[in-house]
Amino acid sequence: YPLCALPPTTKQWYQRRVHGHYRCCLYAGIRVSGTNAEVMPAQWEYQVGPTEGIDMGDDLWVSRYLLERVAEDFGVVVSFDPKPMAGDWNGAGAHTNSRGRQGTQGI
Repeated sequence: YPLCALPPTTKQWYQRRVHGHYRCCLYAGIRVSGTNAEVMPAQWEYQVGPTEGIDMGDDLWVSRYLLERVAEDFGVVVSFDPKPMAGDWNGAGAHTNSRGRQGTQGI
């Protein structure tokens, strides 16, 4: 659900977990450029980067490890399954955005 459509207490419940992961990533030196709720209930995503070269893969894996640890502290379960629930959920699915040199030059 979009965060703005949730009751205030539910927003706070999600925000504590999302912000906890965000702070852990920043402390570890991982650049997180954004987080957002997806359409499927309780589905969130975060964006790692901008990052160059091999650091991208390292940052992604370490951020996932940190997400698992934060979730454990809050007593919630993380799934990296792109379609964890049956149905046609708009926005649910594994997606990766990357940009090469041409993308950075405005071509």
